[in-house]
Amino acid sequence: MPWDASENYTVDPVKVAVLGAGHAGRGLASYLSIHGYDVSLYNRTIANVKRISKRGGIKVQGLFEEFAYLPLVTDNIAKAVEDRDILIIIVPAQAHTFFAKSMVPHLKSGQTILLMPGRTGGALEFARILRAQSYPDEILLGEAQTFSFVSRITGTDSVLISKVKNSTKVSAFPASHNRWFMRSLRRLPITFNIADDVMETSLDNIGAMLHPTPTILCAGLLESKEGGYNHYHDAISKSVGRLVERMDTERISVSREFVSQPVSLLEWLRNTYDAEGTTLRECIRSIDAYDDVGSPSSLDHRYVMEDVPTGLVPISYLGRLAGVETPAIDTVINMACQLYDLDFWSSGRNLRSLGLKGLNPNEVREYVRTGAMPEEYSGLHEISDVFGLEVDDI
Repeated sequence: MPWDASENYTVDPVKVAVLGAGHAGRGLASYLSIHGYDVSLYNRTIANVKRISKRGGIKVQGLFEEFAYLPLVTDNIAKAVEDRDILIIIVPAQAHTFFAKSMVPHLKSGQTILLMPGRTGGALEFARILRAQSYPDEILLGEAQTFSFVSRITGTDSVLISKVKNSTKVSAFPASHNRWFMRSLRRLPITFNIADDVMETSLDNIGAMLHPTPTILCAGLLESKEGGYNHYHDAISKSVGRLVERMDTERISVSREFVSQPVSLLEWLRNTYDAEGTTLRECIRSIDAYDDVGSPSSLDHRYVMEDVPTGLVPISYLGRLAGVETPAIDTVINMACQLYDLDFWSSGRNLRSLGLKGLNPNEVREYVRTGAMPEEYSGLHEISDVFGLEVDDI
């Protein structure tokens, strides 16, 4: 989907840092570059992007057939974020803690940080870590509900972009900063829609529904054949689809305790990909963008290693906070614990790591709106936010 300059984007010059050079990071950096943006690309392991650095960019295939120039490709996070207006972190969610700690000394007032995506509770966890350190006050922080692209690495210096999604939900934390957050993101050639708050983007975690369950239930085939099938078309059979739909019903029940209008998995597929069908299986098979998506070749894959601890586990804990049972979700988490011989319940995001320990649902909703804990509520009317307006002006 080419950029149409009439779609409410500004033409202000903006410098972007893309932090993470996996499938999605390379796709995003390339997309921004071929639309004329000054983009730096950071990866923790320079060997993985050495060829990109040597060539000065990435060959783009699929929707675009161009060369995306990237003059700065680095493993030095200070250089990557220096003088950048928007910092987009596009890595497995377990790495958010690393980035929160590593970026603090190099952040400057006025920068915008977008977790793409935050998974479940990404911005909350990120904010808790930043607040434990010394960082500039005038930083906009928020998260996306999902990636804005379907892209795959096709070589050491090439990427295929097969789909730019119709739109992507985003929210700032706290939600009282949403106006400024959107004003910043509208400088990018991507269609963003504002969510009410980060509970909406977090609990609309579609990856946690589509990724771990089909992967776990295909473990035998995956290990014996080392992949080789289509994750969406082959692994999501009618029966697996029904189980995922059951899990999604539980996710919606949890969401209703925190979100005004939760979106079901099927609704999201229709809105994002124009999917057709009345069941998950039917909708998935109608999506052309999934036709060429392969499968994991190993169980050591983000579909479980990321989406269970930063997706399913915090959804379950939020359910407990709200008094909502999640038996299907809990079963898949327990299956993952047994299959991997790992305690995802302990290693995953929990109420304490999200900064929500001891809060009730009403207090959570107020916290994500204002950024203030219950004991701070009484003084909120006297506090102007760092961007110059009262907390309740949005």
